[in-house]
Amino acid sequence: MGFHYVVAVVRPEVVAALEARLSSLGIGGVTLTKVRGFGEYKNFYSRDWLTEQLKVEVFVEAPMLDALLGALREIANADGPGAGVVAVMSLDKFLHLRTGADVLPGPTP
Repeated sequence: MGFHYVVAVVRPEVVAALEARLSSLGIGGVTLTKVRGFGEYKNFYSRDWLTEQLKVEVFVEAPMLDALLGALREIANADGPGAGVVAVMSLDKFLHLRTGADVLPGPTP
């Protein structure tokens, strides 16, 4: 069983619903950061192309990955333009800084 690092950039108005959904899925923690940027959908009518978004960071065990991605797509209204993006990265190492203890479970025989 492995862990994944999931990073999503979503619109700020979806945070309350996303937080509730992650809690209902049993996701134990999330980091939210206010970010500004632009991508495929720039606001050409503004002097500043940057838009306010939120970066969502979650560490999740592999069996929960599909449920998390489904929740992100549903809550972020992924069928519309500008809904955001998500990236999934596998983890090789995951440690507690205070103890140095490895958080990832060992390989199963």
